[in-house]
Amino acid sequence: MTAASLEAGLCVLDADVADAGAAIRLLAERAVAEGVAHPSYVDAVLAREEEYPTGLPLPVPAAIPHVGAEHVARPALGALVPRSPLVFGEMGSRDRTIEARLVLMLFVTDPQAQVPLLGRVIGLLRAPDLDETLLAGLTGPDDLAARFNALLA
Repeated sequence: MTAASLEAGLCVLDADVADAGAAIRLLAERAVAEGVAHPSYVDAVLAREEEYPTGLPLPVPAAIPHVGAEHVARPALGALVPRSPLVFGEMGSRDRTIEARLVLMLFVTDPQAQVPLLGRVIGLLRAPDLDETLLAGLTGPDDLAARFNALLA
C-alpha cells in the first residue's frame, strides 16, 4: 500500500449528505473504522477545514480535506461522490466557495509526503475529461478506486 492509493473501503458513492461537514465526518469516521486514522482525526480534520478550506475550482470541482500525520495510522486516500454538489470554502480564500462534486481525503503518515501527494492529486483533478474518465458510469467503490489509481499511476 502506497500513500497514493485510493482504497475501495474508503469510497462512498452517491452519498446523501447534508453538507460539507457531514461528508468530511462520514469519510473520517469510515477511516477510523478501517484502521486508517486515529479517532482524533475526525475532529481535527473538521477543525482544519473550518480554518483552511480545501475546495478547488477545477473541471470537476473538488475538495481535499486533510490534517496532520499525528492523526493517521497508515497512508491511504478516501473519496466521496455526493448525490448533490456540496458547498466548500475555496482553498486560499476567505469568502469564495465551490460546489464540490468530489471529496478526496488524504491520510498521510509522513509529513514530507503530504505536499508532493497533494500536488499529484491536484494534477490528476485538473484533467479536462475527468468527469468521463473517473466519474461517468461508476459501478461501485472498487471501480472508483481502480480508475483513480490508474490515473494517479
